[in-house]
Amino acid sequence: MKYSTFLKDNYDIVLDIIDKMRTGIWITDGTGEVIIVNSESVKTGGLTREEVIGRNMSELLDMGYITESAVMKTIGSHREECIVEELGAGGHCMTTSVPLFWKGSIDLIICVERNISEVERLKTLLGQQVEKKNKLQKELLRFKNQKDDLSGQFITKNINMLHIRELAENIGKIDVTVMIMGESGTGKEVIADLIHKNSSRAEAPFVKVNCAAIPETLIESEFFGYEGGAFTGAGKGGKMGLFELADGGTLFLDEVGELSVQMQSKLLRVIQDKEVRRVGGEKSVHIDIRIIAATNRDLKREVEEGRFRNDLYYRLFVVPVNIPSLRERKEDIELLARHFLDIFNSEYNLRKTISDDAVKVMESYNWPGNVRELRNVVERLSVSTARSEISAIQVEFCLNNKAPAVSDYIGTESDLYLEDIVGRYEKQVISKILEECGTITATARMLHVDKSTISRKIKKYGL
Repeated sequence: MKYSTFLKDNYDIVLDIIDKMRTGIWITDGTGEVIIVNSESVKTGGLTREEVIGRNMSELLDMGYITESAVMKTIGSHREECIVEELGAGGHCMTTSVPLFWKGSIDLIICVERNISEVERLKTLLGQQVEKKNKLQKELLRFKNQKDDLSGQFITKNINMLHIRELAENIGKIDVTVMIMGESGTGKEVIADLIHKNSSRAEAPFVKVNCAAIPETLIESEFFGYEGGAFTGAGKGGKMGLFELADGGTLFLDEVGELSVQMQSKLLRVIQDKEVRRVGGEKSVHIDIRIIAATNRDLKREVEEGRFRNDLYYRLFVVPVNIPSLRERKEDIELLARHFLDIFNSEYNLRKTISDDAVKVMESYNWPGNVRELRNVVERLSVSTARSEISAIQVEFCLNNKAPAVSDYIGTESDLYLEDIVGRYEKQVISKILEECGTITATARMLHVDKSTISRKIKKYGL
């Protein structure tokens, strides 16, 4: 028996059954004409059961009674279809249409409606919460980056430096001695600062000392302090030493390799005993400090050659951190240069920019002074020129110490005109850039002028 025949013969029984359901039920024939619909389904539609029955779903679409029809999709696809409709009252309904076949043709389509307004509301709320969470995460990340920038200017995209940053943040949480190695100017103090700020001692003192800057005659009194009258010139009230000043916090010993062997022995004893005695004092004072040391020397070789104590070496090298030189992380040069320029623009109330060609010149330089030298160069360039943009030629002169002297262009002649002096300077600059770039086009690009201008000048000066 056809499904439609069974429905026609048992219409009242089927209607009675589906009316008991709290889920909306529609049944249409194979063309989409509504045969039966339960009370739940017509509650929110705006039309009565009698007004819906006998109408085709395409007609209801044209009327705007529904905005989309799963039934019509099933008629087209001959398979189960599911859609989500927006109800007039602002809710949502998920409609699933299932075809019933008789001898290869669609006989009836059963359409089941489920009100998912609450689900959609919860989905919207969840989406809002996720959006708020993402916004908060971005704000926290921005704040963290600002904090890092203010505390140590940790600017990098180099993979090794990113690993070092992660290592510094992790070992900061563990109260362990750290040895930071790297050339002068690589940022050893920045790493030490990052370790301290990620430690349980972050709110305690962070005492920094450059071991190479303290005279040998004063180093003991500076580290250990002294009692009043301990030696000629000592203050009456005495003085607290660096070890005591760092009590509860972190003591950063920069250039620790510069300490004398005698001072190394005393440092070792402090690390072992966690006690210090002031110069001229009679009692030892217990201290709780974390040691972070840094050096630009090869301490292992220093040990082998007898200039650094072997036992202190192993006390300090619990966790070694090796910072690469700037020439090993050239991808950071542009980031750092533009970052420093922003700082000096703000500090000196400037609006300087730096050209891409100028950055390329910086990236080709060896940077023996590392990040410290780069910062110094950017500051010098930002304040020493009236031009709004720092050019490649300015960087060249700055890095190679070839800033022109007036005598280079005046010579010994007494009767000169400004035009002659400027011409000699212009000739030297064009000659140098042309030699390096190799072509008129590249020279013009670097000097930010037309090719015709360079060609004319080359002819003028016989280059």
